[in-house]
Amino acid sequence: MSTTITQVDSNNIEYGVLIDLTLDATTYYVSNCYKEIVYDGNTYQALAGFLTVSDIQNNISNANDEVQVTLSAIPPAYIAATIDTQIKGGEINIYRVFFDYKTQKVITDAVYRRFTGIVSNYSVQEDITTTGQTPEVNHTITIIASSIMGVLENKISGRRTNQEDYQIVWPELGNSATDPSMDRVASLFNSSFDFGKPYKGSAASSVGGNNGGGNQSEFVQEQA
Repeated sequence: MSTTITQVDSNNIEYGVLIDLTLDATTYYVSNCYKEIVYDGNTYQALAGFLTVSDIQNNISNANDEVQVTLSAIPPAYIAATIDTQIKGGEINIYRVFFDYKTQKVITDAVYRRFTGIVSNYSVQEDITTTGQTPEVNHTITIIASSIMGVLENKISGRRTNQEDYQIVWPELGNSATDPSMDRVASLFNSSFDFGKPYKGSAASSVGGNNGGGNQSEFVQEQA
């Protein structure tokens, strides 16, 4: 069953982008609107044209999508603080909010989530303008976010095989402080095994009897 968004079905569409960005246990609320927007009890700071978001793919099924969020005209004082923050691994949520074309106010219940993902990378660009008497420096930060499917595809999982790790009691594993599961790992480390090597049988000899003549030696090859 499909549902048509009323705001998209109209002739005149006005919309903006709201972003929740959680970095190092701190959540930032920003938007590309011309004024502050209050949604779900949070106030989204208006960055207008200083905030740009790349196209978001519309897929029926889950896919490995990426979105780039660019923040420009950032004061130099914030660059050091930004780099010192744990950006990778942060969570990002992107919403689309619709406005009334005549009143330019947010339409009630007209906010829809468009993207949820994890920050996978970022870049900082510095542009210096020397045409005036005083040089000006503009900083731009681009955040690259991957969808949940993209994160799961790149996930590396496994189990540690150190003996001391299995001496730690893990209730979910049901092991004990004397778990012997990995006791022989250290002795097997760097050992070489010829698994899959073709078998070669050893040769054996036997002496045959007297068959109308002299003694005859016969060699028998064992077959694998």
